[in-house]
Amino acid sequence: MSTPEVIVDESDGFVDFRFPVADSKVSDDGETDVTVGGILLGRPVELHFHIRSGILPNDLSDDAKSVHALGDGIKMSLIGATGVNFARAISQLYKSDRSSFHMPLELSFTAVALEGDPAKIASEPVKFKLFHETDSTDEEEGPAYFEMFLNFHLPLGLVALNEKDTDFRVGVLNAFPTEPN
Repeated sequence: MSTPEVIVDESDGFVDFRFPVADSKVSDDGETDVTVGGILLGRPVELHFHIRSGILPNDLSDDAKSVHALGDGIKMSLIGATGVNFARAISQLYKSDRSSFHMPLELSFTAVALEGDPAKIASEPVKFKLFHETDSTDEEEGPAYFEMFLNFHLPLGLVALNEKDTDFRVGVLNAFPTEPN
């Protein structure tokens, strides 16, 4: 069996990824671990997502009074050559000439459920908006600040990682440390 391709969609000016799910586990307490991967720009990539239990669904209608968010609600981990390959692919797709990346890497995100119930992630689609806020304050976005969309459709074996705004590309690249000298 051949390794599946990671689909890259640049049709709307954004860089959006569609990953096949390699493995997923939902524990009894609601913690979820999902590994995705495939061939991206000719190289194998793999990412691991950990979704904490306790991320509440949101009613995002106009009359909604509050939005539920969970700090450190989702973590993305990259390791070894497959992590470097993913970082290099992002760099290439973002038209950056950067090629040096240090692994392992774990990025932590504040997570907001935009659609679906995270407690039912194993059986229904769930869409999140992610905020990478490392080194940011309430007054100022740090150099590695960015936002993305992360959509899980585990029944179909798919995960989408979508760009929210091209202005966040610098923050994405800054979140990936360079290889130490």
